[in-house]
Amino acid sequence: MNKGRSSYSVIIPVFNGEKYLDEAISSVLAQTLKPEEIIIVDDGSTDSTAEVVKKYHGSVLYSYQSNKGAAAARNTGLRMAKCDFISFIDADDIWVKDKNEKQMKLFNQHPGTEIVLGFLMPVSSKPQKHDINFPAKKSLLLTHLGSALIHKTVFEKIGNFDEQLALVEDTDWFFRVRESGINVWIQNEMVQYYRIHEKNSTRDKNKTNFYILLAYKKSLDRKRKSGIQDTL
Repeated sequence: MNKGRSSYSVIIPVFNGEKYLDEAISSVLAQTLKPEEIIIVDDGSTDSTAEVVKKYHGSVLYSYQSNKGAAAARNTGLRMAKCDFISFIDADDIWVKDKNEKQMKLFNQHPGTEIVLGFLMPVSSKPQKHDINFPAKKSLLLTHLGSALIHKTVFEKIGNFDEQLALVEDTDWFFRVRESGINVWIQNEMVQYYRIHEKNSTRDKNKTNFYILLAYKKSLDRKRKSGIQDTL
């Protein structure tokens, strides 16, 4: 296993993602900087997700588990990952083709960087030209895992994803990034298409708001315990 400065693992958590998963995997395989490994964690899908993955036999690692939620699926992927850099992509999203090449270059150009975070573009359908980088002013900067490349030591410092959170586990994780003073480099380019559709996990606003408030409470509790001044 090559663990050099250009070696990274891709983790794709999926639950009933048959409709879009093929496009997500294709965008990973189309990267100008190829991943060392692609790990697909099937979190108890009951649709044809496994059949979609079979198309990529030999190109991906596949792990099936009973349905435990996105946080648990991400953590399974992290336990399997062998590279020093980690990149996540959700099963319904798409990367621009040079996302990880450009982000790896930023790591090499800026020593001490622990996370590179780019912009994303919300889309309601399949992008027509997902190999084109749009200027950041037309996209959004959000703390979204799919827009990031992460050095694996960050997880050693702040921990993996909180499996008590059925939603917004990524928000909670980025709260811990901020609280811990992790060095994040902001990439002023769009690197990911974030697909908006009828089955997005955050479409249930009441459920989403409940878990966002729970993530905020966890953050406030940690800050009070450590004496950090609240800046949220």
